[in-house]
Amino acid sequence: MVRTIFILAAMAVIGAAANAQAQKRIEFVKGKSSAVVSGTTGRFGVYYLVNAKSGQKLVLDLSPASTVGIKVEFDGTYGGMVLLRERKGGHYEIGLEESGDYTILIGSINDKPSRFRLAVKIKKQADI
Repeated sequence: MVRTIFILAAMAVIGAAANAQAQKRIEFVKGKSSAVVSGTTGRFGVYYLVNAKSGQKLVLDLSPASTVGIKVEFDGTYGGMVLLRERKGGHYEIGLEESGDYTILIGSINDKPSRFRLAVKIKKQADI
């Protein structure tokens, strides 16, 4: 019985690892605060990580507007948070309250692989 439970647990871990999508880190050239990535969503979407600090603003420009969607998440002090979820491309600005890695998912909205272009900028948040 214990052996069966162990085997089932091992299979679950292996299956989860096989389904996990590799996250690509967005790196900025030294002295720059913007970068552009492009690609194809594939079947399950493409995940990116970008590191930013508290008090900054994440500015995203995703195209095309009609065939791709975007989701931005952060696993912070208070747990996982979805900061943005849109079923279209476009221009988005997100104020950041915590420092760390933010996950950006670009996915197809019509279940077909779709080409995309994502421009990412990090700006200082304007004082209110």
